[in-house]
Amino acid sequence: MQANDILLAVRSRLNDTTAKAYRWSDEELIDMINSSLANMSGELLLFSHQEIYTIKENVNRYKLPEKCVKVISVNLDNQPVIIKSFDWMSRNKNTIDDDNYYVCMDEQSFFLYPEKLLKEDMKVEVNYNFIEQVLTKKDNIPISLVAKNALLFYTMHLAYQIYTSDKNTGKSTHYLNLYGKEIIRLKALYYKNRHSRGLRTPFRKV
Repeated sequence: MQANDILLAVRSRLNDTTAKAYRWSDEELIDMINSSLANMSGELLLFSHQEIYTIKENVNRYKLPEKCVKVISVNLDNQPVIIKSFDWMSRNKNTIDDDNYYVCMDEQSFFLYPEKLLKEDMKVEVNYNFIEQVLTKKDNIPISLVAKNALLFYTMHLAYQIYTSDKNTGKSTHYLNLYGKEIIRLKALYYKNRHSRGLRTPFRKV
């Protein structure tokens, strides 16, 4: 769907559809849509991507993609790398075995170990979840229709925080509650979809 689809749905619910008298500008609503996408990206891990790095000589630290929310997996020359916490690696990096590669992360970077086993031009694949953002109302938002309401509800929650009043505060809270219910529903749905590989649907021959 386009960002404009959400923008129009929000304007309809806000009763803010007269172009010459908009109370919320397109730019404001796009910012709110982006804030909603950021929140949903953290809650549902909607968007994923793969980044390829090339090992440089004597370098074991590399910058994570700016929009990264969570690292899913790391492969080094097509071999899986064991992910450890930053604290664990700080305590054990000098005593880890040489039979495996390890990776840990802080907020901005990932670190590969053992350093002595890293060779120049090795390829690192980082699979990660990221935050999707839009720049204009014509931009595409790559989410399924089942997640549209969550995006709409959180954007409405933010929109009603602009013009503060008891009435608008109540509406903002109302949409935040609707958003919370949608997130619970979507988490259950996505969990089912991601873990249904082994399920079989019974059928009857006709």
